[in-house]
Amino acid sequence: MRRFDLGSLAVHVYGGWEEIGGNQVLLEERDGALLLDFGRPFGRWGTYFTEFLSPRSTLGLRDLLYLRLLPPIPGLYRDDAEDTLFPSDLERNLLGGELPPGEKVLALLLSHAHLDHTGAVAYLRRDLPVVATAATAAIAKAMQDTAQVGLDGEAAYLSPRTLNGEGILEGDRKRYLRRPYRVLGRLPGFPDLSPAKTKGLEGDPWTGHDTPLELGPFKVETFPVDHSIPGAAAFAVGTPAGLVVYTGDLRRHGRWWEKTEAFLRALEGREVFLLIAEGTRLGEARPAYTEAQVREALHAEVARWEGCPVAVDFAPRNLERLLSCLEVAEAVGRRLVVTPKDAYLLYGLAHAEPDPWKGVLERVLVLREARGRTPGWEEHLWAQEGIHPIGMEAIAQDPGAYLLAFGFYEVNRLLDLRLLEAALGGKGRRGAYIFSNSYWADQEQILDLGVLLAWLGRLDFRLLPEGLADLPRDPAGVKNPFHTSGHAPEPDLLEAVRRLRPRHLLPVHTERPERWRELLKGEGTDVLLPE
Repeated sequence: MRRFDLGSLAVHVYGGWEEIGGNQVLLEERDGALLLDFGRPFGRWGTYFTEFLSPRSTLGLRDLLYLRLLPPIPGLYRDDAEDTLFPSDLERNLLGGELPPGEKVLALLLSHAHLDHTGAVAYLRRDLPVVATAATAAIAKAMQDTAQVGLDGEAAYLSPRTLNGEGILEGDRKRYLRRPYRVLGRLPGFPDLSPAKTKGLEGDPWTGHDTPLELGPFKVETFPVDHSIPGAAAFAVGTPAGLVVYTGDLRRHGRWWEKTEAFLRALEGREVFLLIAEGTRLGEARPAYTEAQVREALHAEVARWEGCPVAVDFAPRNLERLLSCLEVAEAVGRRLVVTPKDAYLLYGLAHAEPDPWKGVLERVLVLREARGRTPGWEEHLWAQEGIHPIGMEAIAQDPGAYLLAFGFYEVNRLLDLRLLEAALGGKGRRGAYIFSNSYWADQEQILDLGVLLAWLGRLDFRLLPEGLADLPRDPAGVKNPFHTSGHAPEPDLLEAVRRLRPRHLLPVHTERPERWRELLKGEGTDVLLPE
C-alpha cells in the first residue's frame, strides 16, 4: 500500500503497485473520495490460495483482510442489518489504521470488466454507486449470471448474507439485490433479469447518465479506449487539486484503436495534474501484432484445413477475437459455433451496444446440448428470437463446415465429435486446435497445457502454434501470430505520456514502475515512486 500527498489530493494505492492488475486506487479530497477500479490481485492471491484452497465465504472477509488482500478501510465493505460480511468482531478488528473512512467514498469508477479490475467489487458496501460504461455494466452482469460463482463473483448484484444460528454467514435463498450502477451511455435493457428461476432481482435500479458526471468535489469525464474487451474506458477526474487522468488498460493496435487516439487528442493541450498510467508492457519495445494481422493469420490457417474440424481457443470476454473468428469463418465458407455462455454475453452486450453485437449474435450458431437441469439464464437465452441452436450431431455430419469457438473447458466436446463421426461411418480427419489466447507460462497454465495436449493427442488434433507443444517456460520466446496483447508496448505508452505532459505520473499495473523515471528523465514529469 502506498500513499502520495499532492496538495489537497491524497492518492492511496492499495493494489496495482509493482504488480500486473489488481488495481485498487483511491483519490481522496477533503469532501469526498473516489475508487478507481477494485480488482483481484492475482499474483498475491495465488500466494495464499489455489484451486482447492479458497477464502471461506461463510466467514466473510476474515481471510482476505488478515492476508491484506483487501485494504482494511472501515466502512467500505458490506456490513448492515440486511447484509454483512462480518460475522463477528474478529473480522471488524482487522479494519483500521491510518486510512480514510469508507463512508467518505462517493463512488467506484470501473474502467472495464476484466477481473483484475472488478474481482473485488463483490465485497464493497451495497449502496456504493458503480460508475461504468453501458458495455462494462452489461458484461459484468452477464458474466455473473452465467458463472454460478459464490461471494467473490457478486459484482452486479448480491445475495444478502446474514448470520445463522451457528454464527456463520448464509445467503438469502429468495432474492438478489442489485448494485446501484450509474451507467454512462445507453442503459442496458436487462438489469432486471434474474439469472435464477426461484430468486427475484430487487433493490437499486440502474440509472443512465451523461458525462461529465458530478460526484461531490469531483467532475468525471469518460473516454472509450481500445482494449481486449468491449466497453473499456479511461477517466479524467476534475479535482480541487487539478485534473487527474486514469488510463485503465489501453492499446492502439486493436480493432478499435481509434478510440485510444481520440482519448489522447481530447486531452492534449489540457493541463494534466496527475496521470495514473498502466505499464504492463514497459520494457517491451517490439510492436504488437494488430488485430487485423491476427485475423489474417487465422484466415490463412483455417483455410489450410479445408474439410477438417477446427477449434479456436480465445479468452471468454475477448469478443473482439470472437468477431475476428466470425469474419474468418464466413470468409472461408464455415459457420462459427459458440457456447451458450458466449451467446448470452453477446445477448447482454447487444443491449448496451446493438452495433455490432446484435448482428454478431444473429450470425453465430449456438451449441445446444441435453442437460439434466437448464439454468434460468440459459432458458431465457433459448427463448429469444434470432438465436440459432446447433447440436454436436449436426456438426459431426460435416465438421469442415464449422469453426468451433471451444476453449480448454470445452475440449471434451471434441471427444463427442469423434464418437459421432464414427457412429456416422466417417473416418474423422485430423483437426486443428488454434490457441488464440494469452500465454504467460505460470505453473498452472503449463499444467493445463499439458492436459490439453493429452486430449488433443488422443483426439487427433494438432495444437497451433506448434511451439506450445514443448511447454515453454519463457512466454517471451513464444511467437503466436494468432493472438495479440490487450496492452500497449513501451513506445506507445511513452508517446501517450509525452502527449499528455502530466505534472505527476503514478505508475500502476506494472512490475517495473521505476522504468518510467528512466524514460522521462529530464522531461519535467515527476514520477511518483517511494523514496
